Amino acid sequence: MSKNRSHARNLAEYGIVALFLSLFRFIPRAVAVGLGERLGLLFRLLSRRRRTLAETNIARAMPGLAQNEVAALARKTFRHFGGLAAELLWSAKRETRAISEIVAIEGFEHAEAARDAGRGFFFMTAHIGNWEFGAIATGARGLPLSVITRPLDNPLLEDRFKRFREQSGNRVVSKREAAREILRTLKTGGAIGILPDQHAKPPDAVTVPFFGRPAATLTAIVRFAERTGALIVPAAAYRTPEGTYRLVFGPPVSMEGPGTVEDKTARMNSILEGLIKRAPEQWMWLHNRWRED
Repeated sequence: MSKNRSHARNLAEYGIVALFLSLFRFIPRAVAVGLGERLGLLFRLLSRRRRTLAETNIARAMPGLAQNEVAALARKTFRHFGGLAAELLWSAKRETRAISEIVAIEGFEHAEAARDAGRGFFFMTAHIGNWEFGAIATGARGLPLSVITRPLDNPLLEDRFKRFREQSGNRVVSKREAAREILRTLKTGGAIGILPDQHAKPPDAVTVPFFGRPAATLTAIVRFAERTGALIVPAAAYRTPEGTYRLVFGPPVSMEGPGTVEDKTARMNSILEGLIKRAPEQWMWLHNRWRED
């Protein structure tokens, strides 16, 4: 939590969010998502900096796209994340069943195989589709996760959304306390939910390619996988044209064997690229991912 935050500010922010949560509780999901999508498009128009960042990232990651295709993909991205924000407000007071009913699961046998191997595994996804629903649906399917997150600056909001994230049996773990929890969970054959697709800071970072550009990338997954023999199961919850979600699990990946941490982290980035390429409009291009070039 920021040292400059006052309790009054935290209360005010919590009150505003609580108001929106109450309002969205009585709005049909499709209406909430549609409203959020419009607000996302409005944000795109108002935030020149984010619009330029998203279009620059897309153009450099996908050099084969024409400028009009880059702009169209960026527009879809802002629309998606506006809808996602509204959908999370809509879902925050719903029970696990209401969320799980709109998430179809594909390839769950891969997660089961990783669990049955008894070595522990990472549920590795990206900020794509609806990663919150993906984690909830996984827990509801009988495979609870210890989810590594960065706590919100507002402790009142953090407590509220922690309860939301843990409703299906998952456990939220702060990044500040992650190392011990990751090791404990993997050694007991459990699962860790983690999103390593954003800019990472030293000392737990190496610079390796991501969409062909140097990117500071988290090494913790590779280091723990080497140390414990844990597997990596790539997964992502993609929004479908019908407005539901399809949570797709891929085959387990091992990081044992020869190769440097840099080589294996680059391999991890390649797996993440594959997840993103399936629905690029649903990934967070407006994040400043590349800061090394």
